[in-house]
Parts: sequence; structure tokens; C-alpha cells
Amino acid sequence: MHIREMTPVRKIDEERGARIKQVRTDMLKLRSQEQLAELLSKEGKPVTRGAVGNWELGKEVGLDSLTTICRVSGVSLEWLAYGRGEPFAPEPVAPEPANAKITGEMIQKGPKIPLYGAAVGGDYGEFELNGHRLDDIFAPPSLSGIPEAYGVQVSGDSMYPRYEDGETVYVNPRRRPVKGDYVVAEIQTEEHGPKLAYIKKLIRHTQSELILEQFNPAKQIRFDGRQVHTVHYVLKSGE
Repeated sequence: MHIREMTPVRKIDEERGARIKQVRTDMLKLRSQEQLAELLSKEGKPVTRGAVGNWELGKEVGLDSLTTICRVSGVSLEWLAYGRGEPFAPEPVAPEPANAKITGEMIQKGPKIPLYGAAVGGDYGEFELNGHRLDDIFAPPSLSGIPEAYGVQVSGDSMYPRYEDGETVYVNPRRRPVKGDYVVAEIQTEEHGPKLAYIKKLIRHTQSELILEQFNPAKQIRFDGRQVHTVHYVLKSGE
């Protein structure tokens, strides 16, 4: 059997250094090398600002350090280390979801879950999950056996054209969301204030911060990790 060996990481590679700097400045939005060193130190072995500076100059970098950079930024290791392919894998295009499954003469539907109302719409499409149960609605079959599942209505047009105002989304609190997923994030910015919910695209979630993306207008929203109450996965079309 022929085993393909992985190309070793070259000791001096200015193009690789430029990619590492691109990850820091363009993708992680970090202004200083010290900030990247602190972020990587939280995720793995201690990293100094000088080490980051050397990496960005194209000097030798360990595979474990490259892997940690990929983990916090979401970029591909093949792209970061060797410049192969694209930094991010393209998102798969999901088929249009069916609202029923017909087998013989039986129509099978998913479980019924609560649909909660929303109040206090804000500038970023945030709203308060006020616990008011509008209805019980049929959910996709993938939510069978998940009693915590729920539906919620989108407030505002901040995620248009992905979601429209008033559209219902289905939420699975048990599934851990990853970069690129859509989520319902509950944030409490004031100690005794309400928990405000945001339906956004997840960019990054660590103990120290949560970064979300909205489409209309296009921008990223950052929250201190201590303000984050919950981050729940929103089902994609067809799930």
C-alpha cells in the first residue's frame, strides 16, 4: 500500500508568514501580535509575542502551533501551512426542506415543539425571549426525542436574505454550534437587565468572547464571554 507523506513545513517561508499575518489582522481582527499570542496561549501551549513576530516573518513554526491557529480562526491547515486550496471550506448548499414525508397513505410529521413570542426588538434585531408560548408547532423529524427543542420567530431584517422578519426558526439546544452555524444567542449586558436574544451567524465562541455576524447592515458584533448566557444551534434547511 502506498502511503502519501505530508509535505514538511518549510523552516523559512515568507508566504506562510504572510498568511499567518492575514489570519491575525483580517480574520481574527487582532491589531497586535501580542493579542494573537495571548489568544493562542489560552488554547494551548504558552506563546510569546516574539514567536508570533517570527512566524509572520516566515520563520520556523511548529505544526502544533499552526493547528492551534486553525482551531481559533477556522481556516484550513492545508491553506495556512502550504497555501493549498481556500482558507475556508465552502458551505454546502442544503436542499429545500419538505414539510411532510409520505409513506403509503401515512403522512409523518416531526414532534410538536413550543413556539415562543418575542418582544423588545432592537437595532441589531435583538429581542427578549419573554417565555410567551404562542403555539405548539410541528418541527422537523430531526428534533424527535429532544424535549428542550423550541421554535422562535425572527425579529427584524438584520439577517435578510437568510431570514425574513417573522420567519420561524427551529432550535436544538443540545447540539454544539460551530463556526459558520446560525445560532440563537442569549446575552445579558446588565447584571439585573433582561436577557436579549440574537439570531446571527456564529464566527467565534470562546470563554473570553462571542463574535456574531449579521447581514443587514453587514457587521460583526462582539460580546464579553461573561455576558453570554446560552448559544443554541439553529437548524439548517433540510435538517
